[in-house]
Amino acid sequence: DSYQIYGEFTNYENGKRVTFKSNPMKYILSNTGSYYDEYENTRRKISDEYDAVLGSFSLSKGAMMIIWTLSAFGRPCTQKEICTDWCESKQTINSAAKKLVEDGIIDIAPSPENFREKLLVFTEKGKFLAMRTIEKMIAAETHAFSRLSEEEQAEAVRISKKHYELLKEEFGKVKGENK
Repeated sequence: DSYQIYGEFTNYENGKRVTFKSNPMKYILSNTGSYYDEYENTRRKISDEYDAVLGSFSLSKGAMMIIWTLSAFGRPCTQKEICTDWCESKQTINSAAKKLVEDGIIDIAPSPENFREKLLVFTEKGKFLAMRTIEKMIAAETHAFSRLSEEEQAEAVRISKKHYELLKEEFGKVKGENK
């Protein structure tokens, strides 16, 4: 039992309360079907692949998010844009940005449109690093996806969107209970 969650929780499937004298995660996971475990294991393996590549480049996830976004957008970006694009906290992106500035990878410049906002912009060293690292990752990721048939690509997008909507609905219930 790696989870230490005990007590009462709501079984959302039928809406009745269930009191647990042992770990409710066993109940929850046993009622999700065998595909859930396989799905989660696959997600973890994908995450591990990203981590392994980042490790080979000596980059943190925060640094990757900044470099990836600047590369993908092809222009300077605000920290707020990067946080929004990756659903990441300002603190994580700010810490990564400070490190990238120290390492000479990016500079911070004032935004011409809003004096309160700062733009993150590649230095020459940063452009070279992006080409050598993140742009290769982007190419590998898009190439791997393109190797799926057109039908598989459409199905992957359809299922991902549906999963997102269902997850948003379920998390809405959880958030509602905590008000």
